[in-house]
Amino acid sequence: MDVRTDKRSQILDAALKLFSDRGFHGTAVPDIATLAGVGTGTIYRYFRDKEGLVNALYQHWRARFNAKVLAPMPAGLSPRAQFDLYWQRLVGFARTEPIAARFLELHHHADYLDETSKSVGRVYPAAMRTFVRAGIGAGILRTAPPEALIALMQGAMLGLLKQDQTLPGGGVITDQLAGETGACLWRAIAA
Repeated sequence: MDVRTDKRSQILDAALKLFSDRGFHGTAVPDIATLAGVGTGTIYRYFRDKEGLVNALYQHWRARFNAKVLAPMPAGLSPRAQFDLYWQRLVGFARTEPIAARFLELHHHADYLDETSKSVGRVYPAAMRTFVRAGIGAGILRTAPPEALIALMQGAMLGLLKQDQTLPGGGVITDQLAGETGACLWRAIAA
């Protein structure tokens, strides 16, 4: 990795931590620079301003989230097996990237996101609406607004993530807890 790429990565890593902990408005560019170990002016060599930085970060992590959670499904899976795989992928992302998951949740609705960020942010909800509508149409999922069923799934994941981040040492999202939560969630949305 060359020095330029390394500095950009350091800035993005520092911004991720601070934006996740303090939010966009609570994070100052000099604080990002200090944590990244670069001069404040260096940030402006890579990003036009703080909004440019948060958008680059959002696009990066939302694209990674989308790639992990929405990776192609193996052929022939039942809707229940598809749900289980989506759930496992959500849990997997939250486990491996807890700071990024918190960042995405805090910033997905922000007024400072540009159109590219908003577009990348619409990919997951659109895919979930397609999955839910197909399940409702097939009589497998409850007849309810797709947004309600998606909210149950997303809310369950966020609840586990928040518990994991607030308890000393984390580690709340065990395989058993994730599996039992997924099973409860399926019972809540299944017809």
